[in-house]
Amino acid sequence: MATTITYDELNKGWTSFHSYEPEWMDRLGNNFYSFKNGNIYLHDSNSTRTNFYGTNYGCNVTVSVNKEPSTVKVFKTIGLESNSSIWSAVLNSEQESGVIYTGKFVDKEGIKYGYIRRGSADFLNFNELSIIGLGNLQATLGSNQFEFTSNIPNQITANNVNNGTGDKLYFNNGSTLELGVISNINANVITVYSIANAPAVGNFCFVTKNSDSESFGLRGYHSTIKLTNQSTSFVELYSVNSEVMKSYM
Repeated sequence: MATTITYDELNKGWTSFHSYEPEWMDRLGNNFYSFKNGNIYLHDSNSTRTNFYGTNYGCNVTVSVNKEPSTVKVFKTIGLESNSSIWSAVLNSEQESGVIYTGKFVDKEGIKYGYIRRGSADFLNFNELSIIGLGNLQATLGSNQFEFTSNIPNQITANNVNNGTGDKLYFNNGSTLELGVISNINANVITVYSIANAPAVGNFCFVTKNSDSESFGLRGYHSTIKLTNQSTSFVELYSVNSEVMKSYM
């Protein structure tokens, strides 16, 4: 895989990595040109950013948070000093992964804050409080209603909008299978919008909380944070910080 890098003669170092891959680059006077598929392109000729040869590559930067490297910590939030809120973030530590999706950074007194949510690899992590056991299925009522012996815990909620997100009901019949997004709760009966897989009476069932409803936090000695911004406008990023606390697990 080819990589385009640039050298800064003033700082005497390789300072930038670029996603676009030209066939040739050259400078004529104060103008910078590159060639792609036999066509010549003049760079910095308009206000559109991160768009090369008709493709928007976006921009990304990866940083590391490594304070007190011998202590296991919980990373709760990411704070950005930036003129843009449309960042997304992927975080990784030695133990877990987490995400902040585009649109989830909110402006608080000029700082863009985002709460770290569960990554796909941790969605069915049974060490997390986001998974709530219900016990064995007692009865199936109709095609999408399921009855249990006890009332459903209060921390489980129904989504009244069928948009594919929300708390999800799962069951285990030797393999863990998704049943569906919870649409209604009535005492000890759960209704889902549509059934992804059919359970049997006696199968153990549990619920995974909607990741948007909780601050997951990321545990580890240190965290790498990859920030991505797809804007084609001018974007500045001055600093990256994280709200961190010691883990007592």
